[in-house]
Amino acid sequence: MASLLFLPGKVFASIVGIYYFRYLPRPYRLVLLLIAIALFCESYGYYISIYRHAHNAWVFNIYMFFEALLLGVAAIYLTNNQFSKKSFLVLLILNSIIWIAVIVTNSIYAFATISMVCGCCVLTVIYIVVLYTNSLFSNEKAFKQPVFWLSIATILYFGCDIPYMGFQSYLIAHSPILVLKLENINRILDRIRYPLVAISFILLGRQKQVGFTAA
Repeated sequence: MASLLFLPGKVFASIVGIYYFRYLPRPYRLVLLLIAIALFCESYGYYISIYRHAHNAWVFNIYMFFEALLLGVAAIYLTNNQFSKKSFLVLLILNSIIWIAVIVTNSIYAFATISMVCGCCVLTVIYIVVLYTNSLFSNEKAFKQPVFWLSIATILYFGCDIPYMGFQSYLIAHSPILVLKLENINRILDRIRYPLVAISFILLGRQKQVGFTAA
């Protein structure tokens, strides 16, 4: 559940985010905070699994809660539509309740697959709305919009994680080879996700720098 192979993309996005930090608005700073938390959890999860030979599911259970919360709050800041803001908030509250219920029922030490699937669904829906309302019908080209890259990174990763996580237990019992193939796809998506987020940081930084230069 933890591998150092997941770190390079996160490290790259962290470096880019720190470099452009003063130009990042609040939602993107929340995303940068999430990347920092992801780096810590991935590293610590690897350490306790490899060197202490202990279960690390609890680390990722805690991380998934903060991941949904921070990305969800970032989306609330990214949209100007009041109905969308309220809808996002309701979805985040429901997702948190599900997380608590799963943890209480199954223990913090068992990976909360149901909660993970729910979180993936919530974040996919939220960022489809953000992409639709903030980017697709804007006068500016999509590829030049930081919100486009952040939304695509989030939708691509969590949208593809829904079937992987949703059928993982069944596939482990009936088709372990397919599980390995899907796990490899998940790893690839993880490595793609963070460089795409880094692109959003770069675009924001360059846009702000141009604005300061013009002023």
